[in-house]
Amino acid sequence: MAFHSRFSTSSRKIMNRGHHLFRSIIDLSKRTSYASSPSRTLSWIRANEIPTGGIRVHSDSSRAYPDVSGYLVPTLLKYGEMELARRLTQWLLCIQRADGSYTSPDGAPHIFDTGQVLHGLLAGADLVPGTLDAARRAADYLCTEMTGGGAGGFGYRYSGKIPETVHLYVLPPLKRAAEVLEEPSYREAALNCLQYYSKHKGFLNADHLTHFLGYQLEALIDLDVIDLAMPFLETLGEEQSADGSLRGVKGQNWICSPGLAQIALCWYRVGQWKNADKALNWLDSHQMASGGFKGSYGSQASYFPEVEIAWTAKFYLDAHLLRVESFFERNVSILPTSVSEDDGRVQAITSAVRPKDSVLEVGCGKARFLRAVRGAYPGTQCTGVDISSALLAQMPEGIRALRGSLESIPLSDDGFDVVFSVEAVEHSANLEAAVSELIRVTRPGGWVLIIEKHRTEWGRLNCPPWERWPEASQLQRLLNRGCDNVTAEPVGYEGKPASDGFMFVWRGQKRSRLSGREWNETLISPSSHRIIVNRVRNNHLSEWGQVILMATSPNERVLEVGSGTGEISLHVAQAGRRVTTLDLSRESLEFIQKCAEELSITIESVTADATKSFPFAEDEFDCVWSSGLLEHFSPDERLNMLREQARIARRQVITIIPNAACVAYRVGKRYQEEQGTWDYGLETPILSMKKEFEAIGLHVTSEYSVGERHALTFLPLTHPLRSALSDWMEGISSKELQECDQGYLLVTMGCKAKKGQEC
Repeated sequence: MAFHSRFSTSSRKIMNRGHHLFRSIIDLSKRTSYASSPSRTLSWIRANEIPTGGIRVHSDSSRAYPDVSGYLVPTLLKYGEMELARRLTQWLLCIQRADGSYTSPDGAPHIFDTGQVLHGLLAGADLVPGTLDAARRAADYLCTEMTGGGAGGFGYRYSGKIPETVHLYVLPPLKRAAEVLEEPSYREAALNCLQYYSKHKGFLNADHLTHFLGYQLEALIDLDVIDLAMPFLETLGEEQSADGSLRGVKGQNWICSPGLAQIALCWYRVGQWKNADKALNWLDSHQMASGGFKGSYGSQASYFPEVEIAWTAKFYLDAHLLRVESFFERNVSILPTSVSEDDGRVQAITSAVRPKDSVLEVGCGKARFLRAVRGAYPGTQCTGVDISSALLAQMPEGIRALRGSLESIPLSDDGFDVVFSVEAVEHSANLEAAVSELIRVTRPGGWVLIIEKHRTEWGRLNCPPWERWPEASQLQRLLNRGCDNVTAEPVGYEGKPASDGFMFVWRGQKRSRLSGREWNETLISPSSHRIIVNRVRNNHLSEWGQVILMATSPNERVLEVGSGTGEISLHVAQAGRRVTTLDLSRESLEFIQKCAEELSITIESVTADATKSFPFAEDEFDCVWSSGLLEHFSPDERLNMLREQARIARRQVITIIPNAACVAYRVGKRYQEEQGTWDYGLETPILSMKKEFEAIGLHVTSEYSVGERHALTFLPLTHPLRSALSDWMEGISSKELQECDQGYLLVTMGCKAKKGQEC
């Protein structure tokens, strides 16, 4: 049975023999996709986002559902879907009514819908500015709709088959708002409502739809009155069919899918994992090819039986997280605490570690691999992240323990020298987010290691229903997005040799700023000298080189900061400017001098660090410029570098950097990164430098982009975007093309005017 790195071979045997957790190897031949059910559900949600905002009500609807979009936000955040959660949060801010309410899809304001949006606003508070203000207005609206401060519940009365007691599900977000917004009256009102609805005639009425019962039961658990929910959950557990299904309405045989997912979620939360596992297995087996779920199944089903509804997807995903957590929580006692120092996985990890490194394992279990790291390097600072509190409680002294998941690691950016996971990403429903998170928390230049079973070996072991071994090329591509030097090789495990081919380690070094030596290797080849000299002599000048020549005049003093090969400076010097090149690399400056000598031109070269103070006087140069430099530094570093450039510039400062608005460059850069062919290290394109210029007292005289056609060279010749953009560029004027801001490079010009003077 294939488990997390927490399990050894012997513990797998015990679990197979003693627990019979999974009947057989998952037969993927009967599925439309290798992807796990949770992964396919996430895909369904993504596919059902409406372009104008929100998640659609169901598969045949053109309308968005504010209620579902709201309570999906916390779910999406747990699965690492940050951008979708942000878009939903922004949309929700935009559609709030003046009184603080939110509407149903038909445009009528509703208490219940407002409560569920409040849930999302509180979860998404850090995603969009103004979210907490909207949350406060929503909470105030809910309180104004109460009778007697909540003692009489909410004033709105449902008609038909919806019980008033579903309003219990509004109370947990209102109680949470009291904490987040520091408004105790919200909590008092919520508790008053709880007292009212817990005595209502519709409270946990067994005749009601399981979906409505699920709302009430989860609310009771959230409100810390589990004792009110337990008897009913136990009764439902006794009623559950052997196949895991549960009647949608008492006395009928059809199944309500959101109700089953909600009840499963509640069963997990109160420890009835056997019932919950069976329920989710039933849902897994009835998932549609699209990844969605019909509202109901079975003979005479009457709850959205012909369409796939968004709220089943939400509750299924919530329940699945608890399924995985529950699985590991209840098997704590048989999980190993150690691994041999001779294990190939240990050797792969420790080979990347240095004596005083900070090391993070995500999905650490009892931290047996971190223990091995500490054994090899006692001075390391180790941290383990896991979804299971019970496992984290077993963490040895000296290793920091944090609760979190692969898709949502509770740590800041760039914090660790080595980050690794062992047989953990196979449990992720969002591999892209998981790999992205591992890279995010690694410092630039640090190492990311992912140890996993190889997809080609699928079938050798039994697996939990959600486990999927990552496809090798996909894992390589995802690591390439943020890492250089990505490799994959077989690794030994539990006494088995690497030649077994079952276990692989993927390594990547987080992309960082290139060193001077690395830049030399990238830019200067044995033939570079001859090529550049010929280009300068024959007047082959790039568009961005022309920018510097048009901005300067003969005899002016011009400094290039971070000069690299110096090709543009050679053109500028040839045109009669008095040129100085500055670079940290002596090899680069020697290369420039060699080219200048052959061209019979004079260039002064200075070895200095572009991030430090320059060995020049104030106002020493008429123009100070850089190209391909600032994009490799942080915003604070850029600002300090610009400030020093402005100090020594008498007239103007010019920066030339990759343009973040250039589609061809952005797509091409991503393509090269994923293919492992990107040569330029950490490079952050920028939309505008105006704020930075103004912050240091430079007046921006011009900002525009150049190199539209050059941008196409970042794309493969056969890429459809390259041919489409090429045809488009040929069909419009230069003026129109310039207005579209699709140049590869952004040019920003700033003048240094003294007080009372014009630029």
